[in-house]
Amino acid sequence: MKIVSVLGALLLSISMYSQKISGKVINENNEVVSYCSVSLENINTSTITDINGNYSIDIPENAKKSDYIIFESNGYEDKKLTIEGITSNANITLNKKANAIQEISIIGKKTKKDVLGYKSRPMLTFSKMFDQNVPTIEQGQIFNIYKWTKLNSYNFYIIPSSKFKEITLKLNVYSVKNNLPDESLLQENIIFKTNTTGWQTIDLGKYKLIYNDLDQLAITLQLVENVPQDNVDFVFGISAKKTLSKDLLFRYQSQGKWEASGGNFISNIDINYMKDKK
Repeated sequence: MKIVSVLGALLLSISMYSQKISGKVINENNEVVSYCSVSLENINTSTITDINGNYSIDIPENAKKSDYIIFESNGYEDKKLTIEGITSNANITLNKKANAIQEISIIGKKTKKDVLGYKSRPMLTFSKMFDQNVPTIEQGQIFNIYKWTKLNSYNFYIIPSSKFKEITLKLNVYSVKNNLPDESLLQENIIFKTNTTGWQTIDLGKYKLIYNDLDQLAITLQLVENVPQDNVDFVFGISAKKTLSKDLLFRYQSQGKWEASGGNFISNIDINYMKDKK
């Protein structure tokens, strides 16, 4: 009996029972960090903070006290803490990241305009649906760009059969490595709200998104908040088209692996550019 008791105590020290951890994410100035990713490392469990910085994450039974929860948000240094550490203090402070993205001046430079991607909706399309209960899911695509590119807007098409009062989307921009998204290129969140279907435009002008010496960009969307219609099931999807190139992207959470499939969103980026595409 003594041996069994000792073994039981050891197992309890390694494993955790399923529980929920709730807290708030702020920055060093006591400002809330909205839509921050909160993910268990190497476990398919994640969530995001709401607009007020609050989060709640379910810890599965197979998690250990020594497993890490990772907090990630555009413009901030990632924070990595053990489950045990967060259990004692679930309120998290993130530190601003030094701006490593080079400021590129366009004063005195002549640029041309272009629209990369679909300018109209083709006859034959399919829908990429979003799950209202999984705000960590990202879906998007890869764009081939010019050697010097400034993003003015991102345009995409919400399927007419979508049903919602309002949705809130988070736009993400990444560099591309081995045909998959690599590092985030944003210093702050880009949030877009709409209550309509059809073509949508996210104005990117104020963010000064200028990229030099990149072949490609990956742009993805997350459904971070939604208001459903009364007594109607929520539906939200974006039009896409099958292609031979594997440019359609999917990721379940920020710590998950990217998946690529054949196709493109019915979307485009309005840009200014210099020189030729690589």
